[in-house]
Amino acid sequence: MAELSQDTTIRKSVFLAAPKARVWEFLTKADLLNEWFHPAEQDLAEGEDYTLRSQKDGDRMCWGKVVEARPHDYMKWDFTVGPMNGSMSTVEWELTEAPGGTRLTLIHSGLPTDVDGFGLVMALDKGWHGFLSNLHSME
Repeated sequence: MAELSQDTTIRKSVFLAAPKARVWEFLTKADLLNEWFHPAEQDLAEGEDYTLRSQKDGDRMCWGKVVEARPHDYMKWDFTVGPMNGSMSTVEWELTEAPGGTRLTLIHSGLPTDVDGFGLVMALDKGWHGFLSNLHSME
């Protein structure tokens, strides 16, 4: 019998043709978050709660708190969405210099490890894939 992995951490990286400072702006500035992710009620800052809303109807999509922010290298969020019923997960952003730009890495941990939660993990994985792809068109 095959062993099941209990690791449901989502790990994704993209290479972006922009300096780290510019990528950081896309992760923290409300108007730029709206371009690739979800509209934010305010710029994201360390120690502050955040709420990101739906592009379509303005409903709350995801929310939490910016736990740590080290411009332009690292940011850590407490993160949840409606289907998580108030359980918090962790989203980490790592920015590293790459030839001609920046490597942006997302690590989303603290997700369900049971069969019932796997649909949520798959939905978040698909969502992050699409959102990170949107960053390729940033200017």
